[in-house]
Amino acid sequence: MCGTLLNQFSMSEHEGYLRVASTEQPSWWDEELARQSQSFMTVLAEDGDELREVGRVGGLGKGEQIYAVRFIGDVSYVVTFRQVDPLYTVDLSDPTNPRVRGELKILGFSAYLHPVGDGLLLGVGQDATGQGRVRGTQISLFDISDLDDPTRPHAGGLGQDTHSDVEYDHHAFLWWPVRSLAVLPVSGYSFDERAGETWASSAIGAEVARDRGIERVGSVSHPGREPVRRSLVIGDRLFTVSEAGVMANLLSAWDERRWVPFP
Repeated sequence: MCGTLLNQFSMSEHEGYLRVASTEQPSWWDEELARQSQSFMTVLAEDGDELREVGRVGGLGKGEQIYAVRFIGDVSYVVTFRQVDPLYTVDLSDPTNPRVRGELKILGFSAYLHPVGDGLLLGVGQDATGQGRVRGTQISLFDISDLDDPTRPHAGGLGQDTHSDVEYDHHAFLWWPVRSLAVLPVSGYSFDERAGETWASSAIGAEVARDRGIERVGSVSHPGREPVRRSLVIGDRLFTVSEAGVMANLLSAWDERRWVPFP
């Protein structure tokens, strides 16, 4: 096995096998070599005191690099990106013969993938042009019930030229299954002829369902436009945390109930 790993989601142990998603040549090594690169799914098993390769499939995202990985049981979902975003479904039910079952090509990319039940996967990342230029934070709902034909029935942009901490820190993402609610911080600069360039940051809540798609239900901003770093639900309240303090909001109306600044 050769190449580099994206993060902790690139490895998974399942029923005695270690599954690893790697990219041969990431773009930060040598851009010219990266154009010839590809990604692999490798399965390893213990052989005495060593790990031995027992299965491998390559050819994922030629000329691209891995941006997100998620293992769910016998299946791995891999996102690669350079100009378009292929989502691959990789069948690992036979560890000695991993197979790419499906591929979905869309604009942009997902940097974090989260299972939301009922054959659905939620992706958080960036919308992009056909040339690979990012345009702002985007959440995508993937239907993965058919491994041979994954689809993206719904997607929603969260603002032009925005970004989310979830793209590089999954702890910033909250999924509350009781309400099918996703909460994620979104930040970015906007320009107005009168006000000039301004910074805005908030935690945005969106309910997710196969039939209704992605529906924004509210947002929370902290004083001083401090970026929200974490969120959690206790009872009927959403608590958000920034470096400035903690805010509590009712989930039913998203109105502020209490703000406690840090000393």
